Amino acid sequence: MAEPDESAAVAVVGMAIRVPGADRDLDRFWRHVHDGVDAVTVFTPEQLVGWGVPKDLVERPGFVPARAVLTDADRFDHRLFSYSPSDSALMDPQQRILLECAWAALEHAGHPPVAADGNRVGVYVGTGLNVYLLDNVWPNERAVEAAGGLGVIIGSDKDFAATRIAYKLNLQGPALTVQTACSTSLVAVHQATQALLTYDADVALAGAATVAPPTRRGHLHEPGGIFSADGRCRAFDAAADGTVPGDGAGVVVLKRLSDALRDGDTVHAVIRGSAVNNDGARKAGFTAPGPTGQAAVIAAALEVADVDPDTVGLVETHGTGTALGDPIEVAALRQVFDSARPDRAPCALGAVKSVVGHLDTAAGVIGLIKTVLALTHRTIPPIAHLRTPNPAIRLDGSVFELPTTARPWAPVDGVRRAGVSAFGIGGTNAHVVLEEAPPIAARPRRHVPQLVLVSAKTAAVAQESLDRVTAFAAGTAPGDLADLAYTLRTGRAELPWRAAVLTGVTDGVARLRKVDATARARGVALHLTGAGAVTGNRPNYDADPVYRRTVDEGVALLRGHDLDDSVRERGDRLLACVGLTRSLRSRGVTPRALAGDGVGAVAAAVVAGVMSLADALALLRDTDDSGVRLHPAALPLLIDGRPDDSAFWRAAALRPPTSTPPPDAPDQVLWIEVGTSVTPHLDADQPALPANRHARLLATVGALWQLGLTDAWDPVHDTGRRRLPAPTYPFAATRHYLDAPGADPTTERRH
Repeated sequence: MAEPDESAAVAVVGMAIRVPGADRDLDRFWRHVHDGVDAVTVFTPEQLVGWGVPKDLVERPGFVPARAVLTDADRFDHRLFSYSPSDSALMDPQQRILLECAWAALEHAGHPPVAADGNRVGVYVGTGLNVYLLDNVWPNERAVEAAGGLGVIIGSDKDFAATRIAYKLNLQGPALTVQTACSTSLVAVHQATQALLTYDADVALAGAATVAPPTRRGHLHEPGGIFSADGRCRAFDAAADGTVPGDGAGVVVLKRLSDALRDGDTVHAVIRGSAVNNDGARKAGFTAPGPTGQAAVIAAALEVADVDPDTVGLVETHGTGTALGDPIEVAALRQVFDSARPDRAPCALGAVKSVVGHLDTAAGVIGLIKTVLALTHRTIPPIAHLRTPNPAIRLDGSVFELPTTARPWAPVDGVRRAGVSAFGIGGTNAHVVLEEAPPIAARPRRHVPQLVLVSAKTAAVAQESLDRVTAFAAGTAPGDLADLAYTLRTGRAELPWRAAVLTGVTDGVARLRKVDATARARGVALHLTGAGAVTGNRPNYDADPVYRRTVDEGVALLRGHDLDDSVRERGDRLLACVGLTRSLRSRGVTPRALAGDGVGAVAAAVVAGVMSLADALALLRDTDDSGVRLHPAALPLLIDGRPDDSAFWRAAALRPPTSTPPPDAPDQVLWIEVGTSVTPHLDADQPALPANRHARLLATVGALWQLGLTDAWDPVHDTGRRRLPAPTYPFAATRHYLDAPGADPTTERRH
């Protein structure tokens, strides 16, 4: 086959999970997959009865008290999403979990979870059956009556799963709920991919959630049925007798590969192609698997991807561990792969359900995320519980192997590729072809101080987020700190409780602050003293492109002139003040007024548009009338003199630098001392904030950001930056739950 078409490639740039045993932790989930750790929980009869499971069911022969469950599925961060406690309690927990996963996935991708207007971010998600509505909400007559019928429907109906996310996160691309039973989330991935390739969206979220209340913890085993007799899913094993239901959710963030590489995203893996079909009537029954449809969808996905099956090293199967389903799935795979060349490497099969159970609508996306992690770690993980292969599965003469331990994943023809399958009851099949991320060229990295920003909805969450980020920064390579700072500044929501961390300096962590509405109303003013402006300006020149551009412009204007030392020193101070001020303004600092003394006053005139930089430099080197062109000030100038008199400016240019305090200004503005040599503190309670050396300027910007006095930054500071998978929001979830009639709520809290 020819080389794959790069224009049809889609990047996985972000992921978020809620899975049994690992909850939101991708690293822990991978460790469980790698080690074959089973996340299924077996419950006591007392627990089940306490949750409201009928005692006669618990005691019935064949009842299996097991399920792979999520911790804290009854909890939700209602404050972050601006829901009332009562509305939160009515809402389907599956949709609440999806909302949090969507937020976390966008943050993991380094994209702001609340998008700006005009974005084209699509949402493709689904949920399982809302058992919470049946078991917990409808029987609670008082809550239903208070909410009204429409309120219950809005919080419960599957139709609103995608549009709720779009509304709360301001995502303005297509928002579609997808429902195809067990294949829902992988079909959602396919739909999201198609939306990207047809330019209906530029970014897309895809995934699903399935969560049942505690009243459904356990199942009845029937010989030959789909549920396990002992609460273990033994995919492809001789002892396989069914799957185990589980709770979980997953969301991935997708972008066109070309866009992801252009935008500096972390590409975790590449989707080369995908396909969806239906078995139709070509199977024994509505719930039965169909080998013809399965083989067809796998072949179609490989064809769309333009990928040779011989280069696929891993197939993450549907892998339910049923006596009927597993042999049929392998037979379908053999129809596609058995024409392999004789020297091809073995292709491993995978089955994440043996670790986390069958997560129903979320099963496909969790299999996808597991496979992305396998590609990232270049490791073939084992199938948990696999001891003796099922004799009904014919592997002799095939390319497939059933791994029982983790092993390194060797590339085939220089690349690692994988497939992911999901097959839904009712016959809708999906298959996705994945490839490892392309290599990223190394870049030169400067070790300079970086301003890392953290914000949250509450003080407690802000402190936890600050702790996580500082710990993460401590383990981040110095050359990557600029990427971390960029990611946290551009890829997070700006929330009211804020902290700024200045890396690379001592005592660089600010105390938490809430955005100060009074300070925001007052605004800031800049006092350009010129005193100390030259000291240590080399770090500014090296690290700050706005400052560097100003200095280069001034040097070019002075080139060819015979300057004495005093003129040269004043010129340096002028350029430093103008460069520092321009740098502050490029970081969103919009002054309400400017003041200055000596050469700092001339610099203020340049910033205010009273004169050009060229004319200001001419004043320094020529005490005679130099033909300075003066203009009305675009910003208020608090200057003791006549700004429309060129003689005043010539005299100001000759005055030595001073450290006089700033003049009085209306509305008690917060002063920034541009050019001061005062030691900086990330604390805006001091009378004035310093802006001189690069670290001091950043510290001041951080303090202003904490007060809400600066938000938008000029992207010139972020040239060549990359988005890193940094710590995501630590949701402050509290219990919002209507307990089933007769249930003891303390039972759930104790679990």
